[in-house]
Amino acid sequence: MMQRYGLMLCTALVAGTTLIVGLATAADKAAEMIPITSGLQTVQGDVLKIEGDSYVVKDMTGKEIRLHVDKTTKLEGSFKAGDKIEAQVTEKGHALGITKPLVADAQIPGPQTVKGDVLKMDGEFYIVKDMAGKEIRLHVDKTTELEGSFKAGDQIEARATEKDHALSIKHAQPPKL
Repeated sequence: MMQRYGLMLCTALVAGTTLIVGLATAADKAAEMIPITSGLQTVQGDVLKIEGDSYVVKDMTGKEIRLHVDKTTKLEGSFKAGDKIEAQVTEKGHALGITKPLVADAQIPGPQTVKGDVLKMDGEFYIVKDMAGKEIRLHVDKTTELEGSFKAGDQIEARATEKDHALSIKHAQPPKL
């Protein structure tokens, strides 16, 4: 009789262990099916300005995006206007993490946007102070598409090549509130 209870107990233990392992495996499989990054997107672009707990970023398509940053945001380095960044952002615009892209990625081929104040115009060159405070010498010639006339003190937005040849220049739009 003792052997019978011992056998039943062993069978119950084996069955219970198998059930627990089976449930744990099923839970692991279910977790694999739920994407961890659900609702997250990667934003790459240039920091236009930092206002309190918000970073205003111009993404690769030229769209301005406001990212909410707080103590839960993982900042890999310090950032300022003009920096190129890559951010992991929730659907509601909260930045979970912000990094500077690798050097190879930071050299984005093609035209770049320059936004700033015209300091002076010198022949075929416009000297512009961008949002980060950096002075840029833009080459302007007959191939540059000018949307209006410009003078020192104007806020402009220019599309320029890597070698600072202005492809187009227009008056900058005031920031949306």
